[in-house]
Amino acid sequence: MTTYLHDGTEFDLDGGFTDVIGVEWTWTGRYSDTGEPLLVAGGHSTPLPLPTVYHDHGPLIPLPKRSTGRLVRAAVSADFTASVLDGHTESYEQYALRTTRAAQ
Repeated sequence: MTTYLHDGTEFDLDGGFTDVIGVEWTWTGRYSDTGEPLLVAGGHSTPLPLPTVYHDHGPLIPLPKRSTGRLVRAAVSADFTASVLDGHTESYEQYALRTTRAAQ
């Protein structure tokens, strides 16, 4: 994790950011001559220093981290029967009874 401290806020440069109007900003991996991380917005090629982006477009909201392959595999291959028995998921029969009663 590469971080940068600006105005008392620590920014994780390895993740992206969204500004207040939804534009996504990512770190280029480079720094300005004064040591500020350079960010680019989607579709633009001119990098801007993080403090400039923060001032002109902020606050910057961290983008959600991507799910790991391991987590995705675990979610996709979860044992449905076990999740019903654990009470995490309702069976089709339970769903049918619940929705039939609600429709009456």
